[in-house]
Parts: sequence; structure tokens; C-alpha cells
Amino acid sequence: MPRRRDIKAWTVVAAVLGAGLRYEGREPCGCGKDPKFRPRTRAQVRARRIAAARTGTPLADMLGREDPQTPAGAERES
Repeated sequence: MPRRRDIKAWTVVAAVLGAGLRYEGREPCGCGKDPKFRPRTRAQVRARRIAAARTGTPLADMLGREDPQTPAGAERES
């Protein structure tokens, strides 16, 4: 959670929550699920907004990607 007076960080939180995403930490059940990616800076939000507009991808999907240039589903394939 950002510090109370960190307005820039709170704008990022507002953008993520406004897109319908949630911040999820580690699961309390102990299943070992890692938290999903969420942008931490305004530059990351801006890059994902631009990529979403260019590709026609919903902003919520783009905000959940670590790399906005990577196609959906390609990040988890390893």
C-alpha cells in the first residue's frame, strides 16, 4: 500500500481498481499461488493504456500483463 501522501502512487492504485482489477497477495490457504502482476508506476500504466488503445485489447487485460508488448497467454508459456 502506498504512503498516505504519495499522490502519484495512489493514482496508479486508482487506475488498477478503476479497471476492475484487484490486488491479491499470497493465498492464505498456503497453496503457494503467486500474486498477479499489477503496475507500480504511472509510466507502467501509461504504457499499458497506449498498448491497449493500439491493439484494441481491454485495459484490464493489459494492466495485468508484465510486458504490454507480449501477446496474451504468451507470458505463462515457459
